[in-house]
Amino acid sequence: MRKKTIGALLMFSTTVFMGFYTYLLFFSNKQLQEVTLKITIYSLVLILTASLFLIGYGFFKTPTITPQEVREKIKNIDTGSGRPKEQ
Repeated sequence: MRKKTIGALLMFSTTVFMGFYTYLLFFSNKQLQEVTLKITIYSLVLILTASLFLIGYGFFKTPTITPQEVREKIKNIDTGSGRPKEQ
């Protein structure tokens, strides 16, 4: 029951928001339309640049492993237990 209530609330609030947003973009005065568009575009650019920043941060923080290191680790791992082989 809780899942359906949350779903109905999300659908209702989304519909109300889109109605309000449509009013701001098409039926309000020109100055308010411009501000609405500026805020929308700024938000989208902010989300895009934040996503690119997080991807770059992930690349920056991830250690680089050479193919030789990968081969050595594969050779040292016992396929059944995941522990290094004893020599």
